[in-house]
Amino acid sequence: MTPTMEKSQPLPLKKVLANRWFPIVLLVIPLLIAQGVTPAYSSYTPSEHILDTPNPSLTATPTVTRTMAPTATLTSTPTPLTPEIMVKVSGNTVNLRTGPGTNFSIVHKLNFYEHLILLGRLNDDSWLYVKTLDGFEGWVKTTLVNLVGIDVNDQPIATPAPPPEALITVSNGPVNLRTGPGMHYAKVLRLVYGDQLVLLGRVKDNSWVYVEAADGQEGWVQTMYVNLGRVNLGYDYFPVETPPPTETSTPVVLQDVEGHWIDIDLSEQTLRAYDGTTLVNTFLVSTGLYQYPTEVGQYHIFVMYRFADMHGSDYFLPDVPYTMYYSGDFAIHGTYWHHNFGQPMSHGCVNMDTRDAEWLYNFSEVGTLVNIHR
Repeated sequence: MTPTMEKSQPLPLKKVLANRWFPIVLLVIPLLIAQGVTPAYSSYTPSEHILDTPNPSLTATPTVTRTMAPTATLTSTPTPLTPEIMVKVSGNTVNLRTGPGTNFSIVHKLNFYEHLILLGRLNDDSWLYVKTLDGFEGWVKTTLVNLVGIDVNDQPIATPAPPPEALITVSNGPVNLRTGPGMHYAKVLRLVYGDQLVLLGRVKDNSWVYVEAADGQEGWVQTMYVNLGRVNLGYDYFPVETPPPTETSTPVVLQDVEGHWIDIDLSEQTLRAYDGTTLVNTFLVSTGLYQYPTEVGQYHIFVMYRFADMHGSDYFLPDVPYTMYYSGDFAIHGTYWHHNFGQPMSHGCVNMDTRDAEWLYNFSEVGTLVNIHR
């Protein structure tokens, strides 16, 4: 028997290819890693792979587009809470001053239509605190600035420096320096014509000023009794002082007088009508000017006229109503030529509002006591 020789059968083509690819894969994977290509098990989404190219290059690097969160930009200068407000000078040769008043020194000269930065205001809005574009800071009158479209009440109130010393003089004395701005405050000192005072402050309506006398005592005096000189309380800055609580002073009442009598206080420009020690009525009056003072003392009414003509070297007043003479040519009477009661106005008589004089005329009689004092 012829021995049968077995021939080796060739491997199937699939197995041959598998055996050949194995070493190739071992060589290719390191190359892929070296070139940065992400293998098939990468976590990238399918949209991040290049699928349209049948034979992608082994050196190609897939790119990923990412959206970054915005980053805050820090600046060396913080942004102000409110923007700067610009205004313009509306007058010619306007002075920028160290304080809100013409008695303050001049810092800089401002030109018409010059731009200013608005920084603040005085509490009554009469002056503005501003800065020029070249760095000068100071105060300027509100009326000399164009504020169209700007509400100054939105601006902070600036506190100015104390004003320079302002000297004023008593122009119509004697007058009392008081503890507060009112006739019912206690008297501190008696001031006479020509006394010099240092102006320290004022009330809001400027009717009283707070002053320092020559001996250092401080108090209040009515503005109408002083000469302010060049000081203008309406434009120059002086602080509004807060007066002490209102006092109720008790007038000195004559104890030994019976019936109706009249008390006139020249320092208060006040007439009081009494019945014994009981106060019946009070009126503001106008007594004599400094050059025509009303006499001090105790008098009695000696004649009364419903109407009387009065005349002097420089005046003639016909039909003066409710005239009551108490000493020579001096009388208490109604007044139709002025209404400025509370301030000395006369040639020595006691001027009253005509309606008040009528009341007093009916209250009094010949012989009624008239007590005049300061």
